[in-house]
Amino acid sequence: MAASVVTKMFAALALVGVAASVGCATPGHWTDYTSVSVGRAAGGRIHRPIEMPTRGPGYKVPATWRERGNQWGTTELVATIERAAANVQQGRRRVTLGVADLSPKRGGKTIWHASHQSGRDVDLIFYAVNEQGRQLPPPEVEMVHFDEDGHPFVPRHMRATGYEEPTWSQRRFDDANNWALVEALLSDRSIRVQWIFVSSKLEQRLLRWAERHDRPRWVIEYGREVMKQPSARAPHDDHFHVRLYCSRADRELGCTDTGPIWHHEKKTYKYVGPERYEPTVTKALLSRPLFFLHG
Repeated sequence: MAASVVTKMFAALALVGVAASVGCATPGHWTDYTSVSVGRAAGGRIHRPIEMPTRGPGYKVPATWRERGNQWGTTELVATIERAAANVQQGRRRVTLGVADLSPKRGGKTIWHASHQSGRDVDLIFYAVNEQGRQLPPPEVEMVHFDEDGHPFVPRHMRATGYEEPTWSQRRFDDANNWALVEALLSDRSIRVQWIFVSSKLEQRLLRWAERHDRPRWVIEYGREVMKQPSARAPHDDHFHVRLYCSRADRELGCTDTGPIWHHEKKTYKYVGPERYEPTVTKALLSRPLFFLHG
């Protein structure tokens, strides 16, 4: 009889375990014990967020954005930023990426952003050099706006109120390192980038630079699809706004992509080929199951 009781006890525990695991895989049940992006980028929140360290290899969070405290995101987003910054810095000791806002600690809307609510968005400050081509650290006060020639300017709406960034006039858009950042993000096989919001004029400048310097064709074409100016009112001529797709796990727990949800992934098959562009990467990506490209 004792053996029968023990058997029934283990059976009951097994049923509890099954029920818990089923509960983990439904929207609104945050029980996988990792960060979870919930809802939309412009109407969501984060569960168990990860805080972006204020400094790491190849990056820093400048003063203005440290004070705001919007340095929270999913595990995937924080790790992506760290990998991309370290990748760009390789061999370039003085290159430092400025990391601005991610999301507030629990997600949701802020006075600075309508999006950035679910831990999948980040603003990355452009790399800049001076007129002699020497690398400059990221600005501490305000982002610097750049025109199609890569020169800084003060937007009309900011002239009346004053422009507080003291280093703005020294800065020139750093084509090489800004493209290296885009390439690092799009080549990261751990995540999928949905959008890199940036002004159309700077997008074209970056694509021209990549073509002149014989960068991989699949990355150039992928970048052409992913880089986008969101609107005339918010051209993003002072930073990249990067948004990741929901991870496969987070989709099961309520994360919601908006826009052309599968558009970029479907075209990835075209971007990574033909093999003459990048044989190793092409074979590696196409040998993976479809869920990898969608997750």
